Amino acid sequence: MASLVLNVPYGGVFVPPLVERRLGLSLEEIGWENFRLADPCLLQVIGAAAEKGVVKGFLGEKSLPERRLVAYKYSPLVADPLGFLSGALNGTEEGGRFINRGSTGKDFPPWPPEAEAGILKKSALPYLEELKKASLELLDRDTLVLILTLRSYSSRPWDYESDRRYPRPQVCVGSAGDGKSPAGLLSFIGRAFRTFNIWPEPDWPHRGVHVPESLGESPRLFAAALSFRRDLYMDESTGRLIKGYGSLVRVLRTIFSLLEEELETVLKIRYRRKHPPKPPSMIVKAGSANPRGAPGA
Repeated sequence: MASLVLNVPYGGVFVPPLVERRLGLSLEEIGWENFRLADPCLLQVIGAAAEKGVVKGFLGEKSLPERRLVAYKYSPLVADPLGFLSGALNGTEEGGRFINRGSTGKDFPPWPPEAEAGILKKSALPYLEELKKASLELLDRDTLVLILTLRSYSSRPWDYESDRRYPRPQVCVGSAGDGKSPAGLLSFIGRAFRTFNIWPEPDWPHRGVHVPESLGESPRLFAAALSFRRDLYMDESTGRLIKGYGSLVRVLRTIFSLLEEELETVLKIRYRRKHPPKPPSMIVKAGSANPRGAPGA
């Protein structure tokens, strides 16, 4: 069996009052920062695509496999749980980081050491533990697990972004630099999106994949990242889902199913490599060279 863990680190927008006071921003400014950094609409889309259900096919009804959805419920203004927004290339399991500067360039005041440890312990660490726990549970049950880190980006670059190239692809397929993202799997994802007339690009404009540090050595754990251009499902002027967002939900549901099938194929290949078929016996049975009724029998 093969399973998916869907990791949505930037879908939450909740900012506790203690953090609001520390930022020194007005409610309107906090709203704009959330709009640039967080994406609750993506969490809705992924949640709908990950729902377990039944699909009707030619051979009858087929139950969809379970897909674990793990999301960070707080705003990235509270803590950057994987470190991507803070400039880290790959996700970290050290407990998260803080964003020290807003999208307009304004510096946020530093936390006292005891308050910093308390905020991370209450926000980022429980999320990282949940992600690790979900991965371990599936690894105990299944043979192969793929962690998909899911993010989004604006159709036009924000002022604070370092890579401001335009136009931007509709989907970015991200990879890990430690062999956890097989090239064949990434190519498969790209071909699947192109089938639906969606433009994918590797590692642009986002890079970075999260792999729980304690599970990084497991050969049964793969990791990849998918980032989506927001105008695929959102009105970027209002921050609300567009009416046609269901199209992306259906595409993702199909791609998740295709990925599960592809992982099953990988499992079969691995099994055949470890258990190659026995070569045919070279012993010829007596009389097989002269079957009954043949000349000379």
